[in-house]
Amino acid sequence: MNLKGKTVLVSGATGGMGEALAKQCAQEGCKIALFARREEQLKILCKQLAKKTSCVYKKCDVTNPKEVKNAVLFTQKKFGGIDIALLSAGVLMPNPIETINSSIITKSMQINFFGNVYFIEQLMPVMKKQHTGTIAVVSTLPDRRGIPGWGAYGASKAALSWLMESLRAEGKQKYNINFITIKPGSVETPMIEEYHRAGAISPEKAAAIIIKGIKRGKKVIQFPLSQVMMIRLGDLFPVAAYDMIPVEMQKGDGFPNPEE
Repeated sequence: MNLKGKTVLVSGATGGMGEALAKQCAQEGCKIALFARREEQLKILCKQLAKKTSCVYKKCDVTNPKEVKNAVLFTQKKFGGIDIALLSAGVLMPNPIETINSSIITKSMQINFFGNVYFIEQLMPVMKKQHTGTIAVVSTLPDRRGIPGWGAYGASKAALSWLMESLRAEGKQKYNINFITIKPGSVETPMIEEYHRAGAISPEKAAAIIIKGIKRGKKVIQFPLSQVMMIRLGDLFPVAAYDMIPVEMQKGDGFPNPEE
């Protein structure tokens, strides 16, 4: 796929992979519509990208279906269509078993899962009418087994991976719409700055891998390779063996140690 001249919608555009993806798309010559909650940061980023390409922005909270609908309509009005949607908005919150909290699980689902559902819901009519388009969402690499302390995040991302899996073949066969699941391992974004992860890669490197995968027509983009191999090997462990892995090792550095 040649991305030059394509209209790209980016959610979660003011930090981490979202910002890096927006900058990468500008380098590719795409027309870009930026969306995030932080309007001032959107303005600054859009001003930077406008030196290279056409760029617009609008404040959008992905948990608000009305704002998501307005974001899609805004992009249509500005550029006449939407070729690619890069949906990267997300949140990472630990949920220790000592203080199990349904509000953390609810918020994780609202942002990481339903935030993407709302966008897909609004993008589908646009792309069905065009009979073409690509919807790429950021899930996570460890989406097949639960990790102690990170159940809220994992459940929301696993649900997203399953949704994309269910939409991919039908979307392509019926409407020529590509559904791409992006499964990153550790990326050095503000989201994980409190939780050191060995082998984490930069957002810029992650964005380059994602754009390369989209151009090559990949259905699932997962990286970095060393973490892909480690996680998928772990997926093969029998339940009894998996449960013997030390919990603190699985939680990783920086995990809070709450009192009951």
